[in-house]
Amino acid sequence: MITLRKTLLSEFAQLAVVGVLVSHVSAASAQSDPAPWEAFDYPEINNFEMPALEIFELENGIRFYLVEDRELPLIDLTVLVRTGGIQVADDQVGLQNLVGSVMRSGGSLNYPDDELNRMLENRAAEIETEIGFSSGSANMNVLADDFEELLPVFLDVLVNPAFPEERLQLAITQQRSSIARRNDDQGSVANREFQRLIYGEQSKYARRIENATLNNITRQAVVDFHRQAFVSRNMMVGVTGDFNVADMRQLLTEAFAAVPSGDQTVLEFPPIDYAFNSGIFLADKPDVNQSYVLLGHIGGMRDSPDYAAIQVMNRVLSGGFSSRLMQVVRSELGLAYSVFGSYGSGLYFPGTFSAGVMTQSESTAAAIDAIVTQIRRIQDEPISDEELNSTKDQFLNTLVFQYPGISSVLRERMNNDYAGLPADTFEQLVAQIQQVTAADVQSVAQRYLRPDTLQILVVGNAAELGDQLQRFGEVQAIDISIDNRISEPAPAGNR
Repeated sequence: MITLRKTLLSEFAQLAVVGVLVSHVSAASAQSDPAPWEAFDYPEINNFEMPALEIFELENGIRFYLVEDRELPLIDLTVLVRTGGIQVADDQVGLQNLVGSVMRSGGSLNYPDDELNRMLENRAAEIETEIGFSSGSANMNVLADDFEELLPVFLDVLVNPAFPEERLQLAITQQRSSIARRNDDQGSVANREFQRLIYGEQSKYARRIENATLNNITRQAVVDFHRQAFVSRNMMVGVTGDFNVADMRQLLTEAFAAVPSGDQTVLEFPPIDYAFNSGIFLADKPDVNQSYVLLGHIGGMRDSPDYAAIQVMNRVLSGGFSSRLMQVVRSELGLAYSVFGSYGSGLYFPGTFSAGVMTQSESTAAAIDAIVTQIRRIQDEPISDEELNSTKDQFLNTLVFQYPGISSVLRERMNNDYAGLPADTFEQLVAQIQQVTAADVQSVAQRYLRPDTLQILVVGNAAELGDQLQRFGEVQAIDISIDNRISEPAPAGNR
């Protein structure tokens, strides 16, 4: 990992230097003859050196990852927790969001919210918590000199949150406000409804927070969810920054030894029963004069042996300004403000393949046809060696910038362990990308893309669209109305 990242970073640093020099010479050429290249002094390139990683585990099940980074007098601590919205019942969707939010906003038993806020502000420190669909996390970033004093505060927030009723009700009110505004943005509507088309309206992978589900969430439900999740058997802890590993190991061992062991959570992701069928769907949004279109079908899994070739295919088709969708649909045909796409490969359940476009209402059908044409093209015609090599270079160049510092590299390692991926996942991907051929790209396009069985979703102005969508089949309406029924919270004594 270190050697590969060092090579990539060195190459990019050299490219950056050359770019600056070319720009400088171009600006000066109008005034005088350009100086010979030999006249420039090239600076030494700083290589990226990943410090040693120390991993150890306590008897209570917590695994620690420690990396020294003396560049700044800061320490960053991240706790990854095995929990998530996948565990939440259908009638309490949104519970995990509230737990993650109010853990921090409500303070802890020993450090109430206002006191906690003042303490952190006075120390220029941060403590944040959140819970997503497949994991939870807590983070503390502090000056190195304050770490030992604030670590007990962080642990109290982590293990003993107060969950005051007024903070919980405020968080619920904020969620209700988000629900009321969720149809404001076309892109948000399209992505939300596309998930429901692909996974099914009743699927755990397409559920959404509703006023009705918020009505069912009590403080006791929040407390119970936290108590089950935030135990040592579910925790991984990563620390980077200005410290001595031996001293930090002793400090963490003493501090986290008191975290309740509990039972390790098993996250269960139900299988998806997907049928490849065509369909055209319209969500009417009368206040716009353009269409937001998503078309696609079910995607794949990260552990697929074809993952590397799929990534190259994806970038050729829809990866940025040099992709075929951008070059043809936007630049050559002038049909789009924006065009994009992705073949999603999920860690825990299949992702989605989608291609999308923002276009004028009157050009919606033409833009859809243009995208489908490019999907068929990548199946029917092998890409050129020049396009292959350029795409692979772009992909590898993008990879290196996903890890701008030591803390991001450490989080990648923790996330791989959390998901059950090999420790050398990054190195494997780099090697596999380098081996992808043009034939591989065409092969995965033929096997994984289904242009004849696309689910097409349009979020736009039905009056302006007219009947142009009927060429794709019988248009089915998508209801995006919002149920605003809200029940009064139960008395505190009953919650």
